[in-house]
Amino acid sequence: MTCKGAGGKKSKYMYYFCDNCNLYYNEEEIENCLIDYILDLVEYDYHVRKYFYPILAEKKDNESKKLVEEINKLQQQKARLKNAYMNGILEMEDFSEDYKLIEEKLAVLENKRIDALDIDKEIYNPQHLMAERDIEREKLTEYEMYKDVLLKLWTMKTKDEKQALISKFIDTATLKKKKEGSFEIEKINFRSSFIEQIDKLYEKGVVDIPSMIEKDGKLEDIKVSVNMNKEQIEDYLSALKEELNVNYMDLGEYYFHDDKIDESYDNKTQVAKIRDKHIEFKLKKNQKVIRMVAIKQYKNYLAKPEGKIHLGLVTHTTSKEKL
Repeated sequence: MTCKGAGGKKSKYMYYFCDNCNLYYNEEEIENCLIDYILDLVEYDYHVRKYFYPILAEKKDNESKKLVEEINKLQQQKARLKNAYMNGILEMEDFSEDYKLIEEKLAVLENKRIDALDIDKEIYNPQHLMAERDIEREKLTEYEMYKDVLLKLWTMKTKDEKQALISKFIDTATLKKKKEGSFEIEKINFRSSFIEQIDKLYEKGVVDIPSMIEKDGKLEDIKVSVNMNKEQIEDYLSALKEELNVNYMDLGEYYFHDDKIDESYDNKTQVAKIRDKHIEFKLKKNQKVIRMVAIKQYKNYLAKPEGKIHLGLVTHTTSKEKL
């Protein structure tokens, strides 16, 4: 699909044209379909830059500087390429091929830049960073501002900045147009460099895996932390307690390779679903789930749990209804 603009100087909109179907698609419709994915990527990019890069970037060695120089050169090439296409010097086919090649090189270099940073320094405490991130998220969420902040971070970007963000994470996306005219996501292929980045964060126990919790008959999103040991969890909780009124609930051990779960609780009011298994627990009215933690080591974040896994729940007593 190719992207084109239409309209006058005061009002301009973008649309996509499919050569195979000979159909036009409004850019706003495509963005609305992808917005949940986009906001997740905006959140990820914001958190990495704010909570991981400042400390990771303390190693200012020659290798890291060289990579930054290469990235800047590629960014300049990309800008020149875009200008050549806009001025009619390059055909779309040549532009698309060269542009994609530069984007792929940029994604690889960005990952190498992270590799060049010293992530093993004593001052780098992954669990403290995760706590700082969760504290900010909880405070904004309590006042119903968190999603507004993410939307603001996205909408204030220029078209080029939006394109750069998407290109950094997503390789291709396949959308399906339904009979009533709306779109649905059929498949998204993320860049391998992004997956490698997630895997490194997973090794440190700070990556979030999305899950759902059913509360009062409604589904809510929750975060699940994996690859954390008991010492790391205690470190995370101690940092949280400096700012929030938190509580840790031990949910016990579960067998994920069986059809049934061995644990049961009385007065069940909340249900979490992880890998098609239900874990039930009771919360007070003013308690909000921050995250669930799975205490077990896996090779990488794609590994499937086998045998016993110990689960815990981190909750926050909100200030609005504090006992």
